[in-house]
Amino acid sequence: MLVLGLTGGIATGKSTVASILSSPPYSLPLIDADQLAREVVLPGTPGFAKIVAHFGPSIPDLLLPPDEHGKRGLNRPALGRHIFANDAERKVLNAIIHPEVRKAIFRRLVYHWLVSRADIVVLDIPLLFEAKFDLFCGATMVVACTPDLQRERLMKRDGHVLTDNDAEQRMASQMPIEEKAQLADVVVWNNKGLDELNATVAAAIASVRPSRLTTWLEWFPPFGLAMALACFVRRYFSKSGAREKKT
Repeated sequence: MLVLGLTGGIATGKSTVASILSSPPYSLPLIDADQLAREVVLPGTPGFAKIVAHFGPSIPDLLLPPDEHGKRGLNRPALGRHIFANDAERKVLNAIIHPEVRKAIFRRLVYHWLVSRADIVVLDIPLLFEAKFDLFCGATMVVACTPDLQRERLMKRDGHVLTDNDAEQRMASQMPIEEKAQLADVVVWNNKGLDELNATVAAAIASVRPSRLTTWLEWFPPFGLAMALACFVRRYFSKSGAREKKT
């Protein structure tokens, strides 16, 4: 089973590509890290308790009004404004959420490996490289576009709630898309229309799809675990070498 790490920048079209991959003719299982990140901070979870304990004193409107069950969920827009303007606080939030998301991702990967027997599973993670989730992927795919187009799409999508300064902060808070593209195994450029994007996605999937023999071997736990370990080691030392070259 190939774990395909999918990422991109805000408003580059990653969600569109994820939708394409999870729909026919591909119909690939999709593990959405954003969805899992919402689930692991629902009221009553350990993640929720940690967020309230840390951010509650500095964000007065952190919690929403009680729902019909008397539960108060997180006010995500308020939390988002706070962390996007403060790099240290964003790191604290990530340190709370990421371990919980990793556990949830692992459970789903094991299911698709041993139960659904998928040949490719898409791991949709905005912070794929930043959180080092790419170490657990057999291949990585970045959805990219030009910065000007990215800004334009962001303002069209969220212009009713974002100021120009908000948009700049959100783009600046992420790893530059050019840097992500350099780290990826496959780059899907989304600068044109949907027809071109579909064609680019088709070529990208064809380039990473494992052979049937490889898929069969990986379904057997000893082979699968050995190949996963080999992939992790290869990616780990590849990243270490890249860091040494930069220094």
